[in-house]
Amino acid sequence: MDSGPDLRAENDIAALFRLPLEAFTQARNDLAASLRKQGLIEVSTRVKALPKPPASAWAVNQLHWQRTPVLDQLIAAGDRFRQAQTARLSGGGPDLRASFDERRDALALAVSTAAGILRASGHPPTPEVLRRITTTLEAVATFGTTAFAPPRGRLIADLAPQGFEALSALIPRGSSASQRDDAPSEVVPF
Repeated sequence: MDSGPDLRAENDIAALFRLPLEAFTQARNDLAASLRKQGLIEVSTRVKALPKPPASAWAVNQLHWQRTPVLDQLIAAGDRFRQAQTARLSGGGPDLRASFDERRDALALAVSTAAGILRASGHPPTPEVLRRITTTLEAVATFGTTAFAPPRGRLIADLAPQGFEALSALIPRGSSASQRDDAPSEVVPF
């Protein structure tokens, strides 16, 4: 069954995050106006409220849209590192060094690729922007494919560094914990 306007709106929203950074605000405003004309007032209001991502979050989004294998590699390495940590906490498991090194190398590749995307789009990858990209990608790797992971390609802000709350991904939960009530505010709320 086709969800009609909702599916089209979802695709249009996703397309906003593929655009060059400079085009985001005008395209967002145009989309909100179009949705309003279609009678999708609630969706239009949410789209209009979307902030333009900072260059660092935009670059991480572009890893999803333009260099998916690089982002997939980082997320997979993050998952393997988390699994190795879980095994260690359970009293066994392999040495963490190999999975840590794999995650570190995948992170370096992802940061370098994001910097290249920024450079190619005319945005300088300053040390501060690179720090924010690195922190965001570290958070993405930490979340991996858990239920807590932010949706790919739709960051509206940099992700915060992960602290003790990241360890919650290691705690076994019942089936009722598949949804998180306090989803990160750094992603599109759709």
